[in-house]
Amino acid sequence: MLSDRIETDEFAVEVYERILDGDGGAEIADRLGVPAAEVDRAFGLLRRLRLIRETRNGEVVAVDPDSARTELLLPLERAIHDQRSLLLARRRQLRSFADAFGRAERANPRHWPIQVSRDPRETELRLVETANGCQAEVLMMQSCVAHEPPEARHLRPLVLDALRRGIRVRVLYPHAARADAATRSFLCNVASLGGRVRTSDEIFDREVAFLRAGLEGDQAVAMVHGPVIAQFLAGTHDRGWESGTDFDPGRSGYDGTLDVVKSRVLDLLAAGLKDEVIARRVGLSERTLRRHISAMMQELAAESRFQAGVAAARAGLVATTTRS
Repeated sequence: MLSDRIETDEFAVEVYERILDGDGGAEIADRLGVPAAEVDRAFGLLRRLRLIRETRNGEVVAVDPDSARTELLLPLERAIHDQRSLLLARRRQLRSFADAFGRAERANPRHWPIQVSRDPRETELRLVETANGCQAEVLMMQSCVAHEPPEARHLRPLVLDALRRGIRVRVLYPHAARADAATRSFLCNVASLGGRVRTSDEIFDREVAFLRAGLEGDQAVAMVHGPVIAQFLAGTHDRGWESGTDFDPGRSGYDGTLDVVKSRVLDLLAAGLKDEVIARRVGLSERTLRRHISAMMQELAAESRFQAGVAAARAGLVATTTRS
């Protein structure tokens, strides 16, 4: 209990007030009825915040918070100022080179329009740079948060920032996103900022596209330049968008899309795929997938998951040809 009070600074504030009244460490511990170690811990925090100091005779006295603020924050503010100045200087240095590069690009388009990065930090920086330069529209096709690759975690805050800057945004997620708490929270934020959201079964503007380039576990990301390829990928997004269903933040659950999700699960079951693969393709957690499969097995009177897939195929509920 006492350590919680220390973490929230409430106890440290109480100790600070006692010091202002002229009490020493032992007196404070006695007045507040706490162990001396707790008071020492609060003293340590106050020292780090420059809110107390010791006189030549060893007496601990309180320091005006304005004075502490100057001593504690001024070096940080100077460092931030220096870094901003350096950033501006580097931008000015690179601007002329960027102009020359742009002229050369327009005269002779690059021979390698696809750049692959396996460095998560480089990927993040490229995403931020492209998002900040986006002037028209952000198109995003993504799996649920639980299944998104590590490098994709940078996308969501960039999409929300683009909306705040007035950029048009359309995001497309699988139907399972409607019942996934973390994904649904993001979709509600997008909708509240004016973005359009649909669900169906990572693209910035129509000039540059970001795509996963590696196999499972590989963090490689391909940055695709050039309007031809990017327009093609944007067309893929458009086709998925036209077949999607609008997301309404005011309606909970799958909102009429559960039958589509079940049909897709049955299709993959009939193909004999493992639960892990099915969950990833549909965008469900394995626990949720198993719950759906159990309910569907009861509906189809099947004793095994494969039988459920076969029974669904024979009933015309799926289009997949089952394996022998």
